Amino acid sequence: MFPVRKFGAVRGLALSLAGLMLGGLAAGSAQASETRGYVVSWFHRAAYSQDGDCPGGLNPLSEVFVKRILTDMGKSPETWAPLFKDYPANMYGAVVMRGKIDGKPANVYVNPTSVPDPQIHTVAGKYAYGFNLDGKGAASPNGFEDPETHEQGVNNQLFRALGCFVAERGTPTTRPTWPAIEWDAGRDQMPAWIIEISGIDSIQNSDNVTVRITRATGPTTRNASGDPQADMTYRVDPNPRMQNVVHARIKDGVLTTDRFNFDMLQDPVLGVAEYIFKDAKLRLTFNPDGSIKGILGGYTPWKTIYVSLAVGGSVNELNLSIDMPGSYYALRRLADAYPDPKTGENTMISAGYRIEAVPAFLVHPQDTRVSQATGLVPVSQTR
Repeated sequence: MFPVRKFGAVRGLALSLAGLMLGGLAAGSAQASETRGYVVSWFHRAAYSQDGDCPGGLNPLSEVFVKRILTDMGKSPETWAPLFKDYPANMYGAVVMRGKIDGKPANVYVNPTSVPDPQIHTVAGKYAYGFNLDGKGAASPNGFEDPETHEQGVNNQLFRALGCFVAERGTPTTRPTWPAIEWDAGRDQMPAWIIEISGIDSIQNSDNVTVRITRATGPTTRNASGDPQADMTYRVDPNPRMQNVVHARIKDGVLTTDRFNFDMLQDPVLGVAEYIFKDAKLRLTFNPDGSIKGILGGYTPWKTIYVSLAVGGSVNELNLSIDMPGSYYALRRLADAYPDPKTGENTMISAGYRIEAVPAFLVHPQDTRVSQATGLVPVSQTR
């Protein structure tokens, strides 16, 4: 197996060997378009948090809003003071059944509307990652500006809804705490996500590129520091459900896809069982070290986001300082697409997700192709 980061002499040698394997290709064939393989290292809600983007202030830590919750439940400071000893361990059970349905206590995580809307603070800043999904440009209601491309009218109501919670805030150089944990905690159990980009004439400019996002048959391999290891081999899962294929183009080193629908399983235990995006677009930048980084934007079911937060119950609520009913009401209120035909309530919310990937060898079991970051395809599976 050849190193994939040395694109010069190694690439020439590898192309020669590939030609021999195929019985001798014409000299012009060696200059054919490249196919590059990657394994996804990070996928999480993209945040562009700045001072002052929450005019009402950040949403309070749980030590603050739990006192409001207990007061609303009719408990006095004298009765709930002992619960704050060894916080939050003594508090987990106290806040679960705070809802009311027909006058009876209800599990507030399962029934978030069993309590009044706490009116959490939401983002009102200028910037958010994503795309102008509704086609209205600068006239798009509640539109942001993408901080990288400066596209106007960017639709990312998911960031607006959750971006004033401390655990959801991040910058271009720091990942938002909870979304990053949610992804990282699951990838040792779930099959790795992989990306294959074919038809690359040049990583600076190519007009007719195909992007395939699918899954491997095994999990991501980590290096000694815990990060995904580059240049490892992954076998492509041929399951038709896992194939997301879209046309793209590369201009000035940035790949941008056409609109497409994205559907991918993640981990059914740790939060998000499945990611679904409608009317999605993907933007990727080729980095000098061979990795890629970019944004996937589209409309995603808001109830799935709520479930991924609330599935941890009071443990998540108290440790992440995310008021769960508050997040439910905000997501429902700010959802901006795909209305239910019966109720008229929007079922999806616009979003922008950060995606990062490192070079990998991708083995196609059905046709013995191997995708490599050097662009060698096809070659034999035999190493």
